Order: sequence, then C-alpha cells, then structure tokens
Amino acid sequence: MQGVKIIKLNLIKKDDRGFIFEFENRNSSKLLLIKRKKDTVSGGHYHTGKSKMKNPETVVILNGRAKIVLKNIKTEEKLIKTFNEPVMFKIDPYIYHKIKALTDIILLDMNSIDDDKGDTVRGLKLQ
Repeated sequence: MQGVKIIKLNLIKKDDRGFIFEFENRNSSKLLLIKRKKDTVSGGHYHTGKSKMKNPETVVILNGRAKIVLKNIKTEEKLIKTFNEPVMFKIDPYIYHKIKALTDIILLDMNSIDDDKGDTVRGLKLQ
C-alpha cells in the first residue's frame, strides 16, 4: 500500500528469557524491543557512562507488571518498586538496575546492543 512501510523487526537474540528485536529510529540510532517471560530477569548491571547512549540509559516498560531494583553504587541509596503501567526510566551511570518480569513484559531500550560493549559492569547480589 502506498504511504505505508511494514518492516519486519530484526531478531538479534533469543534465549530462555524471551526475545530481543533491534530496529532503527529516525536518527539512524538503533532501539531494542525486548519481550521477557514471567519470572525472568533483565539487567543486573550498571554502566560507567563511556557510551553516550548509556549516559543516561533510557528504558521504557511498555506492557506488563515488573519489579525494578535500583542501587546507586557510590552512595548505596536503593529503591525497589513494582510498576503495573507504562513507565520510562532514565538511568544515570553507576546506578545498578535489574528488572524482574512479574508477568510477561515488553520493554523498549533506547540504545543498541553495541552501546553496551565496554560500558556494562555486571554484578551485585540484590533482590
């Protein structure tokens, strides 16, 4: 149909937790559409800010119920909260973040897989 482009999203990763699709936005940067299954975990890391797309990192929970765990690595301040509606997070460097899917969820991560390289520190044993 003229005036409409239907573009198949690029599946870049599939594992036991679900799927990650990558696509370009208007500025030619890439975004991640992430589908996660109930009781799986995403994140479990923090960023150093070396990548401009991770300073801050922007994540949108589009659908589903999720618990987010946040901890400032430098100040030890911690926040654990459950969300049932769409919400956007802008996460500064050195903020540990972990998202647990309490139902199947859909996330939008406003960067590409490549933006993680060299800027992601895994770790911290938090709930």
